[in-house]
Amino acid sequence: MVGLFGTLGTANKGLNVQQKALETSGHNIANANTVGYSRQRVNMSADNPYHVVGIGQVGTGVKISSITRLVDDFVIGNMRQETSSYHQYEQKSDILGQLEVIFNETPLHKGLSSSLGTYFDSWSKLGSNPEMDNAKSIVLENGNILTDTINHMAKQIDELSHNTLSVLEKSALDFNGKLEQLDVINRQIYKVSNDGSIPNDLLDQRDMILEDLATFSKLETSFDKYGRVSIKIDNQNVLTHNELKTISVVVGKDDKGNSLVSEGGDSLNPRVSVPEKYEVGQILISDSKETPANFKPLEMTSGVSKGLQESMVDINNRMSELNNFVFNLATSVNIIHSNDGEGANFFTLGTDKNYAMNLKVTDEIRKDPSKINTGENLTGSEVGDGSRATAISKLKDTRLKYPTDFSSYDKGSMSFKDEEGGLTFLGSFVDIVTKNGISKQQADNKVISQEYLLSQLQQRRDSISGVNVNEEVTDVIRFQRAFQANSKVIAVVSEMLDTLINRTGV
Repeated sequence: MVGLFGTLGTANKGLNVQQKALETSGHNIANANTVGYSRQRVNMSADNPYHVVGIGQVGTGVKISSITRLVDDFVIGNMRQETSSYHQYEQKSDILGQLEVIFNETPLHKGLSSSLGTYFDSWSKLGSNPEMDNAKSIVLENGNILTDTINHMAKQIDELSHNTLSVLEKSALDFNGKLEQLDVINRQIYKVSNDGSIPNDLLDQRDMILEDLATFSKLETSFDKYGRVSIKIDNQNVLTHNELKTISVVVGKDDKGNSLVSEGGDSLNPRVSVPEKYEVGQILISDSKETPANFKPLEMTSGVSKGLQESMVDINNRMSELNNFVFNLATSVNIIHSNDGEGANFFTLGTDKNYAMNLKVTDEIRKDPSKINTGENLTGSEVGDGSRATAISKLKDTRLKYPTDFSSYDKGSMSFKDEEGGLTFLGSFVDIVTKNGISKQQADNKVISQEYLLSQLQQRRDSISGVNVNEEVTDVIRFQRAFQANSKVIAVVSEMLDTLINRTGV
């Protein structure tokens, strides 16, 4: 359109474009503190000109070519990967820290090691005063304290193992819930993009959910031309534009040895029994539309899931080592106390190999401490003979391997030979605590390094996508001035039209 009305149209388009730019700057300022928000920018371009013969092209104003969000997809992708690693080690550090508290071995507090030393010291005192019934009662009391300490520790470790599995199950449930949210956002993104618009705020929501999902596991992501995301874990599709999978967890075994699966991580649903022999804590994937579900294993490489799985392995290893420690302790004491089966045992270990949880002083001795054997002769020790009690006290410094076959026991000396490369009982327990401490320290170091790396990536992301309020206020002033200038053009054209129509006598 030419003439004054064309100029009026040009100014009107300028008003509309500057208004949209102001709205976008206001949107940025309003979301300056919104987590995950990426600032948006109005991209303006000259509108299509018209041609005047003999003169050339004449401009027709401005138009909005797009409203884009300022992001660096490479940085965001790196943040997802490093977030996954961070949460793996953070979760592991937390669980191993709880295990460290259970062992309760610090320079200021001695837990099991103190009870162990007191127990063997009471045998030494009994060896020096074998005729004193009070000394036998002290041995019994310290034996009960030792077994109670070990039992309590074992129960706490077992409870920690179950709690860790519950956290893994809950994490899988949360992951599935976020997958469903992302599936809904994918459909919304497609609808908006298919209409020719850019769904900036939806894309921010998509990236935030992806970051949340990355805390559970390392993700392999890809995006189509509409902005919809597809996710793979361990090269298996978890989410596509037409497919949604379910993540499940193996939570136990049934009487037949089949794996019990918490489908979808929902603890309120009945467990599903599958014939495959999966380890407890194994992550499985299945099609959400299949009934019954066809489960396939997933290998987790990072994230909360990997951290919890590694923690469960560490907990089981420490529990196994504690059981070996208790077995060696109880068996060696029993062999000397009973002279390799000729008399009564001092400890009982139960029948299910959960030695640390089942360790007790035998009922016979608990009812009658006088039945504690002190001398070489089991049927009736000579007065003042505390050789057997002394032999048991010397176990404190005997070095045994774990596990051991106890074939080195000598009935004559009532002792075991030191085994090359073996450990004392105290050394064995300290070794268990040390292994846990090393694992935790490694996890702590990883957490510190990942925190630093994430901090650098976050700063880089904020420098690109974060809202700078000062910059936005400057833009507001700039757009305001442009709006006022276009308004002035309209006012001038209005006066010119008034002159043309009302004052020329036409």
